[in-house]
Amino acid sequence: MFNFVPCSFARAKDRFLNPCAGTFRTRINRLIHLTMPPRRRTSRPGPITNLVIAVAVLGGIGLMGYAAASYFGWFKPAPVVAAKPSREGMIAVPRSLTNLKAYEQVQREDIYDRAKGDDSYYWLPKSQVEANPNWILRVNDVVGRVLAKDKRADFVFSEKDFLPKGSRTGLAAGVPEGKQGFFLQSGQVPGLRLLKMGDQFDLMASLPEESANAGAEYGLLMGGIKVRGNKPIPLNGVRLLVQGGTVVALTDGRDMTTQGGMEFGQTDARGRSTNDGKNEQVAIAINPEEVVPLTQALGAKLTIHAVARSGRQTESLDRGNELEGLVPFPATAVGIQAYARITAKDLAEPRTGEPRQYYFRPGVASEKWIKSVDQLMGRVVRRDIDPGYIFSESDFLPPDSVIRNVLAYERIEADDLADPSFDEYVGRVVANDLLPGQRIRESDLLPPSATPGIAGGIPADKMAVTVTADQINGISSLSRGDRFDILGSAPFDVAKELGGEVELAGGVSSLMSGKAINSVIATEAIIVQRGESSVTLAIHPREVAALTKALALKTPVFTIARSGRPNDQDPGVLTDTGTSSTLPALTSDDDPMKEILVRESITGKDKKVTAFRRSVPE
Repeated sequence: MFNFVPCSFARAKDRFLNPCAGTFRTRINRLIHLTMPPRRRTSRPGPITNLVIAVAVLGGIGLMGYAAASYFGWFKPAPVVAAKPSREGMIAVPRSLTNLKAYEQVQREDIYDRAKGDDSYYWLPKSQVEANPNWILRVNDVVGRVLAKDKRADFVFSEKDFLPKGSRTGLAAGVPEGKQGFFLQSGQVPGLRLLKMGDQFDLMASLPEESANAGAEYGLLMGGIKVRGNKPIPLNGVRLLVQGGTVVALTDGRDMTTQGGMEFGQTDARGRSTNDGKNEQVAIAINPEEVVPLTQALGAKLTIHAVARSGRQTESLDRGNELEGLVPFPATAVGIQAYARITAKDLAEPRTGEPRQYYFRPGVASEKWIKSVDQLMGRVVRRDIDPGYIFSESDFLPPDSVIRNVLAYERIEADDLADPSFDEYVGRVVANDLLPGQRIRESDLLPPSATPGIAGGIPADKMAVTVTADQINGISSLSRGDRFDILGSAPFDVAKELGGEVELAGGVSSLMSGKAINSVIATEAIIVQRGESSVTLAIHPREVAALTKALALKTPVFTIARSGRPNDQDPGVLTDTGTSSTLPALTSDDDPMKEILVRESITGKDKKVTAFRRSVPE
C-alpha cells in the first residue's frame, strides 16, 4: 500500500519529494521515481574514460563531416598528371579527326583540336615518315584543300587525297579537266548507281530498227568500220555512246556519296529502306563530244546499258584512237530513190543528225570511192540506193541528163537537169518526151527560137492537121517526133472515075484487072502531138488538100515511117562506109486515065459511053 500525504503537507516538505508539486507530467515522473526501488550509487568515471569518450565523439563528428563534404563535392582529389612520353626524334603528321566528305574543303578544326593540342597529330618516328614521302606534314598544305574522295577519321593525308589546287568545291570539282559533267537519273541506266567514284564504264544503246538489217550495209560488207560520234560501232544495231566515262558521285538532292548506292540507303524507325532511287541522280564525267549523242539517246528513250570496266587492271583500258590512220568515206544513212538529188538529210543519221561514215584502211578502200561530202551534195543518182552505200562517179547521172519527165514542146528548166548549172539546154523546147535519166541530144530539141506548146513543134514550112488514129493505117504505132510519108492506095474503077455506066472495049478490062493506084499524099510528115484517139500531124501546105480529100473519100491511107537515123533522113549524107546514102523518093503511080480513050454516042434518048485503050501493049 502507498501512503499518500496531503498536498498542503507536501508544500511544506521538499518539493522534489512532494508528488503534488509542479506540472502534471512532473508529478507523474516524481511518482514513478518514488515507487521505483532505490539504486546503488556508482562511482564517477575517471579522466581516461572521459578522454576516450571525448575522442570517440570528436572522431564520429569528424567522419560525419567528411562524409557530408564528400557527398556535396567539397573535397576533390587532385588530378594525377601523367608524364608525357618523350617525343624526341618524333615528327608530327596531320590526320583527319572526323569523317570528311569528298569535294569539300578541309577546315582547320578537321585536323586540329584545341583541347588535344599537339595530340591532334600523329607523332611518328622519323624513319617511318621518311619511308612515306607522300605524306603531307604541314598543316597549311592541308587546310583549304578540296578533297578528291571521302576521307575517314584517323587517316593521314597525301596529295592523291586532294584535287588540284584552286579547284572549286561541290560536284563540279569532281569532273576531271577536259571532261564535262552529266547528270543521269539512276533508273535511266540500270546498275550505274552501284559504281563508286572513279570507276570507269562504257555506255551502249540498242537500236532495234538497225538490228533488223544487221550486216546488210554496203560499207560493212566491204570491210569498213561504222562510226558515230567518232567512236566505232561494234555491231550494227548497237551504238557506243560513252567510252571511258567515270563516276563522280551519287546524290538525291539532300545527301551525296562517292561510295555507290550500296552505302546510300535511308531507313525508317523500323529499319526498312525508304530509298527507292526515284530521286537519285548519278553524276558522271564524259568527253564533250559524247554529251549530244547521250542526250539524244535519252530523249529517244533508247535502252542504254552500262558496261563497267575492270578495277583490277593496272594498265589503262583506254584503247586510244582506234580510227587513227584510217580513211573515212561518207555514205547514205537512208535509202535514196533513182533520179533523186542527194541532200544533207540523206547522209545524216535520222536520230542524231551526224554524218554516216565508214572507215577503211588505205589498202582496202577503193580508189573510185568519193571521200568528200561536198562532192556528193546535189548530185543525182541513176538508180535506187540502199542505206550504207559508198558512192563512186558511176553512180550519178551526167550533167546533161533530165531527172523527171519532160513532155514534148515543154521548156527545159534548170531543175529538170541533173546539173542545174549546165545551162546549155536550159530554156530549150524539147521535140519529144524525155524520160528521167535520159541524156539530152540536139535532135531531141526544137530550134532555139521555138516557143513552148504544139505550135512551137510545127516546122516553119509546115502546117498541122489533126486526124483520128483510125483514119490512117499504122499511125497509132508512131510516137511524137517520128517522121513518115503518107501513101493512099485504092482499086482503079473507070466507071467511078467517069461518073456513070461505061462500056469497056478491048484492052481496058485487062488494064483494070487487079489494078490499084498508089498516090503519095504527104512526105516528111511529123507527129506533133498524140492524144488518146487523135494525132496531130505537120505536113506541107500543098499536101493538106490531098490528105483531107483522101480521108473524106475514105481512101485507104497508110503511113510509111522513115528511119530515125540522121543519115536516112538527110539525102546525100555519107554513111559509116563513106558512100552516099540517098533514099529514093516515093512517087505516085501514073494516072491510068491517060491510056483510056472515051467515046460518047447518043441515039435518041440513049447515051452510050465506051472506053477504049489508046494503045495495046505488044
